[in-house]
Formats: sequence, structure tokens, C-alpha cells
Amino acid sequence: MRKRRSGTAAAVAILFIGVAVAGAWMVVAPSVFGATDPVLDGPLAETAVAAPATAELIEGVKVLSSFQVSQPRDPFRPLITEDSTTGGTGTGDGFDPSGLRVTLVEIRDVGGVLRATVKVDGTDYDVGVGDTFADNFKVVSLDSDSGVFLYGDNAFELSVGQEILK
Repeated sequence: MRKRRSGTAAAVAILFIGVAVAGAWMVVAPSVFGATDPVLDGPLAETAVAAPATAELIEGVKVLSSFQVSQPRDPFRPLITEDSTTGGTGTGDGFDPSGLRVTLVEIRDVGGVLRATVKVDGTDYDVGVGDTFADNFKVVSLDSDSGVFLYGDNAFELSVGQEILK
């Protein structure tokens, strides 16, 4: 008994042959009709490139809601160095970090409102969202374990226990 074939094998073969013929025609036709040179003649239209919508950032800087929340640093500079002025015997590079030392001590819930204790150069400040403290700092937002702050127009984020120099 012979099986009936549906003709799909023949249809696939015809399809492959058609694709091969079309491909060959696209390769051979331009040279047959003498169109080996580019078709476009004349100057190209000039277009203007729009300026970026955001300010140019340093490579590697994290941006959150148009605020810079991480500080760019040299990844090859050691975080802790021994300096000869401190009596160490190491080969310190003389790097002496200076600036205001800012530490997020704690964040607590007071009557449904988050309050933070921030230490700036040894002085504790009890602040909430929108408060300005230590002359140039402002609280932008607080979460249960971190906060976003402004120092002038420079934003930074601290988690509870973290410290940064500004």
C-alpha cells in the first residue's frame, strides 16, 4: 500500500530554488545592466545633532533622579594609606584626605516621619526631609536604612553607618 504525500516536500524545494534564483539575480543583475557605480550623486544632506538633555557626567558616576549619588574616585588609589607624618613605616603616597567628615549615624521613625541623625565633623544633627544643616547640607530623601543628601548642588547617598568626606 502506498502512502499519500501532502506535497510539502515539493513546496519546500520550490521555495529553496526560488530563494537561490533571487539571490543570484541580486548579485548578477547590477553588473549585467552596468550599474556598478554608486547611484547616489551630489552632496549629502546636513543634519544637526541635538545637545544632550543632561549634563555631562564623569564616567562611572551613578545618577538617580538627576542627582549624583556616588563619588567618582581613582580605583587604583588605596583607600587607606600609611603616611610618614603619622609615624607609620609604610610607603604612603602623602595623600591626606581633607574636608568635612559626614556620617549617617541612624534613621528612626518618629510619629510616622523618618528622622536622621547625621554627624558632621563631630557635631550631631537631628534632621528630616527638607531640613538644612551644617550650613551647606540638605536632606533630599530618607529611607529606613539610607538617605540622599545635598552638599551645595552635589547630591550623595549614605547608608546607616557610612561616612564620606565632603
